[in-house]
Amino acid sequence: MGSIHKRIGAVLGSTALFVGVAFTAGAATAGADEVGDLSADVDFTLSRTGISGVAARSGDGSFTMNLVSPTDGHDMGFARWNADPQPAPNIPGDSLIAKDISPDGWAVEAELSTGRIASTRGHKAIYMKVVSGNLPEGHAYKLRGCIAKGSERKCTEWVSVHA
Repeated sequence: MGSIHKRIGAVLGSTALFVGVAFTAGAATAGADEVGDLSADVDFTLSRTGISGVAARSGDGSFTMNLVSPTDGHDMGFARWNADPQPAPNIPGDSLIAKDISPDGWAVEAELSTGRIASTRGHKAIYMKVVSGNLPEGHAYKLRGCIAKGSERKCTEWVSVHA
């Protein structure tokens, strides 16, 4: 499983270098048991900070973005907005999830436009943080994924999500 992550990261990093922003199809690297069923709509995004990733939106408004290192293309983890409850592993709806999968010294953070942040700071990889709390249904919000080390923080662009 690790080698597929490295290959995906290398391909995405090369594409970002030569094209800037590209579109591709595939599956998110996070397991379905962690993030629920994702739609086949997967695209490549690149932020101004150089953090890239594969992103997937599901029909209920949930959104997952995998974070890929801007320096060497390795998978760092993912940020997820979970709109509705997921039966496995019992993650509630209106949840923000950050999962760090790489022991590279960088923490993974998921940030919602309400100010809610799920962060893996202070924990060794592999670690997942879930922050939940009910939000009004049907309202639009924005999500972004970040990596952080000390006072340095790099984030993706904001994407629209809803409760």
